[in-house]
Amino acid sequence: MIPYDPAVIQKCATRLYFRATLSGVTSAALGGLIGLVGAPYILQALPSSIALKGSDWMCAALLGLIGLGQGLERASQLKLQAQRALCQLQIEHNTRGK
Repeated sequence: MIPYDPAVIQKCATRLYFRATLSGVTSAALGGLIGLVGAPYILQALPSSIALKGSDWMCAALLGLIGLGQGLERASQLKLQAQRALCQLQIEHNTRGK
């Protein structure tokens, strides 16, 4: 049987919060990079009347914002998961006999 160790839960929750912090930034950067690299292909599919000067950067910014939104959503899910673990840890601490 594996012994109970509350430090493992605390360490896991700390790691989840760290991942949540990075999630928004990395998703925005990845979305912007995909937008910048994929802009010529995306803009090629649009009618020529829509294409504007600097459209590559606008495409990158738009996909960066979409990535940021996805990253923030993922971050909130990771924080919720960490809070659940910490809540269970606190419940165990409060109910354990001395």
